[in-house]
Amino acid sequence: MLVIGRNPVIESIKFSPESIIKIVLLDVISDNKIKEIERIAKSKNIDIAKMPKSHFETILDKNDKSEGISQGIYAEVKDFEYTKTTEILKSLNDKDKTTLVILDEIQDPHNFGAVIRTAVSAGADGIIISDKNSVKVNHTVIKSSSGATNYIKISKEPNIYKTIEVLQESGYKIIGTVLKTDEDIYNFRFPDKCALVFGSEGEGLRKNIINLCDSLVKIPMIGKIDSLNVSVSAGVFLYEILRQRSTTQA
Repeated sequence: MLVIGRNPVIESIKFSPESIIKIVLLDVISDNKIKEIERIAKSKNIDIAKMPKSHFETILDKNDKSEGISQGIYAEVKDFEYTKTTEILKSLNDKDKTTLVILDEIQDPHNFGAVIRTAVSAGADGIIISDKNSVKVNHTVIKSSSGATNYIKISKEPNIYKTIEVLQESGYKIIGTVLKTDEDIYNFRFPDKCALVFGSEGEGLRKNIINLCDSLVKIPMIGKIDSLNVSVSAGVFLYEILRQRSTTQA
């Protein structure tokens, strides 16, 4: 798998240098940031190769060929390692207040990456994705997250319904995020242990998922647009939870 772009590569070097097979640089680029990356990589005994533009571009996906997108650097890394949901729950046993994010059939890698970045920024404790009809962690997701995939556990589950039941048995309340419901995010009191469920970009939450939720909550819409990008919705929900918990602690 490839990690493309300066910040994602830097985060990989910092967090999981053992996962990096080698770093590849475009041979015509040698600015201070690249030199610093080279220095850090060498200090961790990571192999570095330099390539001419023609060879560099043949390896990258056609959407990442330009110097502006790749920033003249990528890293070959081992495949992303997912964490089992049961292991995520076990790691959170000692926390009084936890938040998980469930993504049900999210297919856009840029949206997925943006959700990961937001989840890390807002202090979420883990992300769960469905194995079927969902984008997996790939180089586009990693780049879109600015390397935030290194800082949060992500689970990939074959049966999201059973996973929700496991979460409920572990004391989590499942909060479905929908467009139409009576419950407003700013009037809803989020429980100490909650899992937010976000549906796909085009369809929203599936009916069977909605039926499993303990509560359905909406973001109020007063303008002419009645929906938000899933990463924006995730940000609104996660930061409202953070606000509520910060206020309670104060």
